Amino acid sequence: MDVKQLQYFVVSVDMGSFHSAAEVLITTQPNVSKIVKSLEEELNMTLLNRTRSGVTITPQGESIYTYAIEVLKNINIINEFKKGQDVDTLSISSVPSNTLSFYLSQFYNSQSKKDVRLDFFETNVQNIIRRVHARKSELGFVYISKRSMSAFRQQVKSKGLEYHELTKVPLYLFVGKNNPLYKKEAVEETDLKDIKLIQYHEKQFSLYNHLGHIKEDIIYNGDSVSISYTNSDSFLTQSIKNTEYGSIASSFVKNQYQEYGIRAIPILSCEKSISFGYIKRKKDGLSDLGESLISYLTNLNEF
Repeated sequence: MDVKQLQYFVVSVDMGSFHSAAEVLITTQPNVSKIVKSLEEELNMTLLNRTRSGVTITPQGESIYTYAIEVLKNINIINEFKKGQDVDTLSISSVPSNTLSFYLSQFYNSQSKKDVRLDFFETNVQNIIRRVHARKSELGFVYISKRSMSAFRQQVKSKGLEYHELTKVPLYLFVGKNNPLYKKEAVEETDLKDIKLIQYHEKQFSLYNHLGHIKEDIIYNGDSVSISYTNSDSFLTQSIKNTEYGSIASSFVKNQYQEYGIRAIPILSCEKSISFGYIKRKKDGLSDLGESLISYLTNLNEF
């Protein structure tokens, strides 16, 4: 039994006739029929019923078809892996960040060796931890508030990971023209207790949790505080632009809202208060491409 036999059988089932299968496989109808017949003889099974209008699969053929699909799928994966041996791949997970996305594209352009690939996945902090732990990503970029840092470090450590800070960034309130704070040059935390907020979906490590004081949480206790959550960047953007909702985020998303007429208003007392950095597996060294990226980011003025 060989891959060709399985391929001709699967295509014949999918196309419903040897004639149509031959067109797809760029061969002749007799050749397709001959190869499928050889598979049936080798297995001592009738896999296809031949009719004047084409072929139909038998019950035995149904079982073999399922296994044949898996074999062909795995062969494709192996072939793709072979092709990718000469390509340096860096898999990255990150919280949403227009700034980081921009610098990743610049990093790619800076590589003299162009057969590199950056796999980039945006999600929340919890999923980033899971992805790096499960080896789906080599690096995970996050921003963490001061109040969440202790719990974050404990969780990272429990997964065999470690966190490296690259910089500290300020916290902003992002609002559109329908928000009552739109014309403010800066806001106090107390200004936020009576507005509606929409936040990117983060449970434990939301930047909103950075606000307020341990003993006197005026932000949390405000009766009129209304917070909605979403995992959609486009819905969040449109909500800020077209409704009274505002959003609290770091400066790393500052540039992505400008074209929508959304203002980034600094929150006083929150300057340089959010830690931005990356997590990696503690026992694993970084790949050459991973080391190059971290070196590139570290040498930027913004970092």
